[in-house]
This record gives sequence, C-alpha cells and structure tokens, in this order.
Amino acid sequence: MKRVLIIIVAALVFLVAAASVATAAYTRSEDSSADRLPDNISVNGVDVSGMSYEEAAKVLTEAQNAKHLQVVGKLGETLEDYTDFDCTYDIEDQLKNLKKDHRIASALGHYLHIPINMQIAMNIKDCGDDFADRVKNSKFLDHGTIVETQDAYVDMDDPTFPIIPEVYGNKTDEDAYLADILHAITMNMSRFEFDENAYRSMPKVKSDDPQLLKFQKFCRDYLNQKITYELGKDTFTLSVKELYGLMKDDLSGEADKDKVKDFVKELKKEYDIVGGEHKFTSLTGKTFTVNGGSYGWIIDEEAEAKKLKKNINSHEDVSRPPVFSQEGNGEYSKTLDLGNTYIDVDLSKQHVVYFEKGKKKFESDCVSGCVAAGHSTPTGIFSINNKARNIKLVGGGPKKSKTHYESFVSYWMCFLGNGYGLHDATWRSNFGGDIYKYSGSHGCVNLPPAKAGELYDLISVGTIVIVHN
Repeated sequence: MKRVLIIIVAALVFLVAAASVATAAYTRSEDSSADRLPDNISVNGVDVSGMSYEEAAKVLTEAQNAKHLQVVGKLGETLEDYTDFDCTYDIEDQLKNLKKDHRIASALGHYLHIPINMQIAMNIKDCGDDFADRVKNSKFLDHGTIVETQDAYVDMDDPTFPIIPEVYGNKTDEDAYLADILHAITMNMSRFEFDENAYRSMPKVKSDDPQLLKFQKFCRDYLNQKITYELGKDTFTLSVKELYGLMKDDLSGEADKDKVKDFVKELKKEYDIVGGEHKFTSLTGKTFTVNGGSYGWIIDEEAEAKKLKKNINSHEDVSRPPVFSQEGNGEYSKTLDLGNTYIDVDLSKQHVVYFEKGKKKFESDCVSGCVAAGHSTPTGIFSINNKARNIKLVGGGPKKSKTHYESFVSYWMCFLGNGYGLHDATWRSNFGGDIYKYSGSHGCVNLPPAKAGELYDLISVGTIVIVHN
C-alpha cells in the first residue's frame, strides 16, 4: 500500500513538473504571443484550434445563432421554437484572455495534444431587427383584441364624479419578453418557460385605493362650482379640470395664488383687445384696414387675479366679466364691434364725420398732421379721453426755439395721450384738400371754429374715434 502511494505521488510530481516545463516553454515561444488560439482547444463545445481571435469569434457566433430555443407554456406545451438568432456577441476580449488566464491548459493542449474545452459567456452586443420583430410578433402572443391596462380614476366629466374601475389588460410587454429571450440565448438555454402574467402590466391604482377615494370626495366637495366669464359672444365657464388646475395640490379646495396668476396672464393674452389690425366698413361706405390705437378692452391682471382667487375660495357659483382696467363701448367683442356711434376721421379725404346711432350728425373738412414735417396724425382706433374749453396747447421744442408753439383753442377733444385731439384752428382760413401734406398741424386734427364747437356739443368722453387713411 505504501509503495502504491509513493508511485501516485511521484506521478503527480512528474505531471506538475511537466506542466511547469511546458508552460514555461509555451510562454517563451512565438506561438504564445501569436494572435491565435492554442491547438486542441474548444470553446463552448466548438473546435477553434489555432484560429485567430476574429475567426474564432465568427465561428462561435454562427454556432450560437444556429442553436434552438424552445419556448414552452405552463403545461409544457411548445409555444415557439426560435433559431437563426441574428445576434452579434461581445466575445473577442474573452477569447484573447483565454491563453493568459489558462496558460497551463493552453500549454498542455499545444505540446501534449491534450484536448481542452473552455467556456465563455456569449454576451449579446446587438440583436438584428428581423429577429426582434420575429420574437415580438410570435403568434402565441396575439390575443386578438388588445385591452390596455388602466388605473382606476375619477370621471371628472360626470358631475357625480364616479370612480371608473381599473382594467386588467391582456397586452404583453413585448420589449420585456424580447429582453428575457435574449438573456436565455446568452445563458445558452435551450428551453424557456413562458409565464404570461410576468409580461402583463398591472393597474397601479385600484377602485378601493384610499387616495383615490379621498380625491373623489374632494371633487364632490369643490369641483361643482361654476365660474363664468361674461365676454359677449365669447362668454365661457371654467371646466372642471380648469378649476381643479387653479387649486392647491393638498386637496384643501383653496386657490393656489401662483396658478391663478398664471391663468389670468393667459386670460389677458387671449381677451385683451387693443390696437392690432382690424378691417372695417364705415357708415360712410368706405372699407379700410386700420392698425394701432388705444381703444378697446384691457384686463387688470392684478385685480382680476385677486378677485378670481376670492371667487374660488368662496366655493359659490359666480358669473361676471373680468376686471377691466379699460373698457370699450357696449358689449365686449373680440372683433372690436364699434357699433354705430363714432367719429370717422378720414385722413386721405381730410374729412371728419360723426355718426350717432347710425345717423350722420356732423361732418366737416379738416387739416391733419403735416406729412412733410413728419407730424402725420396717428392712425388707429381711439376714444375721447378728455374734453376742455378755452385752453392753451403747448408743445414742440423749448421756449424761443423754432419748433416751440403755443396755441389757444376754444374746443379741445383729446383722443390720444394728452397731445393728440380734435380742436378749432382760428389761424386757418382753409380746410381740406392737400394742405396737410405741406402745411399741416403738429399731429392734431384742426377744424373750423364753428364746426369744432358743434362737434364738441355732440360728443362725450368715451366716444370712439377712428383715424384712417
């Protein structure tokens, strides 16, 4: 027995010594540094003896893609059999490290012709589109009519705010399924068990969810309120979702100051109607387009936000126009419906006409701003903002300068700022024609004294003035 043991130990010592010698010799040889695998080597059961790393990668890729992966159901029935995987693999670095990490085995295979088999992971680098489509469109995944999974929710379009139950869908998460198939290929599996429940999305919110029930109560308590903005033909009522969007997120039912401010900013953008381009047909019969002006409706952003916040917090129905800092005449209209009472100043004809309730009450020739001097009367839609008797108009440059002027007028009807208006001009003897082109005013509309007094008595502050060419 002792003799047998000695023989075994001696044999082991010999093998270790031989392996060491072979390893040392192989490490020093040109073969060990060549860009090739050793002789008598198989990787993942595929003979790659003496191949370059690139050749071995190609052979291993073809072998891996030619394998079969059987997909079976819960009862073991075959659902699908995939082959021709059409994948690329990240394996070249692993192949290069085989000799370095397994020097003894490589040396024994090279010198002693001892067959060796090594394993590497077939990590998928990329999957071909054709194979991906084949997997995602597998017949057994087709359930006919697709039903999407849905969370339970409160129906905010129904004034009773019922809870619509969750829906358990039948749609398979194809991307997740493909990922698992690719993992199975990487792991060299030949059989994959399919569990459809693993690829079905489940509702995250169910009908009995406490938070959902709390939200339903909030809706019933606070979102039946009606807030209506009276804007003529554009009158509208805040929708339930709009009202909800103006409240704090804590479900207290209180207005959120910042959200209300943002809403009013958008309201102002939508419904402020001042200036801009408008096409009109005057009661004079002339059709024209006019730009600019100061007449119209302007929402008071700060005051409106404050009032809307108060309305929301009251939880009571309300119907009102916005808070305007400036209003036009009559009913609000986005198209600037001027009605049938206004002053028509036609610069091209140098003529002024006043209509009251559709009837012509006044007309006169005029002289407008001097074109040659760059003092043309501004066009646009305005309104009389000030009337005054017996005042001195002062303007132009500093006193004693050539551009300075001081003019006494008996009738002042201002329509833009403090410097543009209609007034009498006692210093003129002629009106109308082409006078305005070379000897016009500083921008005002000059009228004969008697005519200016007549118009002054007919109009009031707020009367619309349309100045156009």
